[in-house]
Amino acid sequence: MIGSFADCLTERCKNLDNYYVVTFHSVSQALRFEKLALSQGIAIKLIPVPRVISSSCGVAARFTEEMLQTVTDLVTGEWEALFHFSQQGNKSKAERLSGPWKKT
Repeated sequence: MIGSFADCLTERCKNLDNYYVVTFHSVSQALRFEKLALSQGIAIKLIPVPRVISSSCGVAARFTEEMLQTVTDLVTGEWEALFHFSQQGNKSKAERLSGPWKKT
């Protein structure tokens, strides 16, 4: 198993300095993605979309760098965007990533 849901609830996962966030076009797409990831044993956590990305309401999936390849292999075509987050002092920096998961 890549990671468990319990692992993602630990302090290690809550206080990440380096992690990834996937955004979706709708809450239902996020929920479908969560169900798919958890059925594959991949630890993700649904979170509100971080304000640094968007001020609108929404749900995103957060996961660690160790799970990046495994998560991107699950692309369902429902992703809106993938972001890499890192800490710079007291601020989070978000970088939008492009990749093979992006629909053309």
